Amino acid sequence: MKWNKLTKPLLVFIFLFGLFWYIRGGLDSKVRVGEAYIGNIRASVTGNVKVYASSTFKLRALTDGMVTHVSLSPMHAPIQVTKEQPLIQLEEAELERALLGLEMEKRHFSERIEVGSLTRMALTVLEKELLAIEELVGAGKEPAFNLELKRSEVQRLRAQVKMEELHTKHFMENNQMKLANLSAELSKRKITSPIDGEFSECYVSPGHIVMSGEIVGVVHSNERMIEVSLNEEDFAGIEVGMPIAVSLFSLADQPILGEVSSLSSSVDMSSGTRKLFAMTQDNIRIPVGSAGRAQVVLQEKADVLLIPAMALLGDSVMVVREGVVEKKKIVTGVRNLKTVEVLGGLKKGDQIILDTPQIYRVGDRVIPVLIDCKN
Repeated sequence: MKWNKLTKPLLVFIFLFGLFWYIRGGLDSKVRVGEAYIGNIRASVTGNVKVYASSTFKLRALTDGMVTHVSLSPMHAPIQVTKEQPLIQLEEAELERALLGLEMEKRHFSERIEVGSLTRMALTVLEKELLAIEELVGAGKEPAFNLELKRSEVQRLRAQVKMEELHTKHFMENNQMKLANLSAELSKRKITSPIDGEFSECYVSPGHIVMSGEIVGVVHSNERMIEVSLNEEDFAGIEVGMPIAVSLFSLADQPILGEVSSLSSSVDMSSGTRKLFAMTQDNIRIPVGSAGRAQVVLQEKADVLLIPAMALLGDSVMVVREGVVEKKKIVTGVRNLKTVEVLGGLKKGDQIILDTPQIYRVGDRVIPVLIDCKN
């Protein structure tokens, strides 16, 4: 009797469990599948992208002053500029008045020089008198004392003429130095672009008082440098000149093609990444600071058997044959983010489960919905 009490519940449990699996196996669910196909594949590695200008210059005020004009208002769109183009102007009215005063002073002094030196005129007369006295003294008609007095007077005037000449020379030199200093100070009031490029940021506006050394704007070169960070293990096989495709978040529908221009010689120990740098082939205005993803093409193969990478379960795939799920172990070759080359285990036309293949088991009955994997 005791045995009968245990047997009955056990039989009921076995019956219900078997019924569950029968119903489960008898219900077909729709599943997206794709066919293994023949196509071309590029083996690539991917990394994070950051865009820099090849040259960046921070504009600094070279003197204190008030801003009177800017070529780019703060928070406005960048503008193209040429080398030596004025970008920011500081007040220079006071310096211009000082410059005008120096020029007037020089002109007035030059006019006085043109009139002639009174001392030089007097010297000319005395030199003639000295010659006459020398003749008279030689003839005994004039005492030698008068000759010495006349010579002394001529020497005194000659010294005065020399002093006037030195004064004129020193005045002109000092005036020229003052003019040069004022011109240099005026040039400091005009902040120009150091390169042909893009005036991208301006931090001041008219009326702003700036101090010497203060950063007032930024100019970027038009050339861009693309930095790609890759995991250290992905660097194997990468060489300068390899093709690269860059997708930027700010230019989602506009892929950029280029090539690897240089490789960094060090690895970031904290992140395990190494950097490479690329040059673009496309004439596209790329915003500085843009981020995105890049693919470096390591190898290209044509007319090989391919499946979507999303279908992989380690080294296996879930295959649908006549509505029943099977698990197939495969041998893979070249791969990238989207596609995998199959070297063995599948043939063209085999249907493989694409979406979450790990939730299906061998023997499950499904209704395959074919998806074109080539696009």
